[in-house]
Amino acid sequence: MPAPIVGRKFGVGDIAPPDREKVKGIKVTGISGSSRQQAGMSKSERLLMKALAHYEDLGCDTTFLRLKDLKIYDCEGNYSEDPSYCTYPCQSTMKYPDDEMQKVYDAVLTCDILILATPIRWNNHSALVQKFVERMNSIENQFSWYGNRMIRNKVVGLIIIGHVDGMQHVAGNLLNFFAWLGFQSPEVSIAAWVGENDEDTTKDWNQIQANKYTQEDLDNLVTSSLKLAYHLKHTEQ
Repeated sequence: MPAPIVGRKFGVGDIAPPDREKVKGIKVTGISGSSRQQAGMSKSERLLMKALAHYEDLGCDTTFLRLKDLKIYDCEGNYSEDPSYCTYPCQSTMKYPDDEMQKVYDAVLTCDILILATPIRWNNHSALVQKFVERMNSIENQFSWYGNRMIRNKVVGLIIIGHVDGMQHVAGNLLNFFAWLGFQSPEVSIAAWVGENDEDTTKDWNQIQANKYTQEDLDNLVTSSLKLAYHLKHTEQ
């Protein structure tokens, strides 16, 4: 007789925190892709800030960017005209003096770990994250067109929050994108929460904080990403 299905076991997948001395100084960049106007309104951003605080407690250096706060022009599809036009620095960065995507490029290129937080928007990531993805094509194209791998031995993790069952779809899209860029995924690469069908977002944050599985995943995301980042930094060829 088969064993009854009882759900996920809490605590069996705990990943022990790394040695603080080993991971001290690892650079972590957190990017919020929420379009909420004020700081603290976004639940995905709140979880991101909690993760960054955890990294800081372990001795890491953290950088936080909110895409909503930056003037970032849309990708103008230069690759479609000629792949050699999709270069780094991005054509739009050079074309528009007030474009601030270079702040994002700098934070991504200098970090060891990147944590991207996004809400679910109609079974997909946010429009701001999509803009980020398209503008990062100039980084990916440096390798596919010129053989210049700009992202090497870096780790990526995701925080995904929403009220529709699109978490795995969003994660699959983004992890595929980051793999093309050259990022590596840790043992636990996703911390997520999907709300009830009533979509009453006013009670979300209390439920997220009380959800022991989301909190466990967030802790494991931090610890596993640090362990992989340390390994990559000390085995780099």
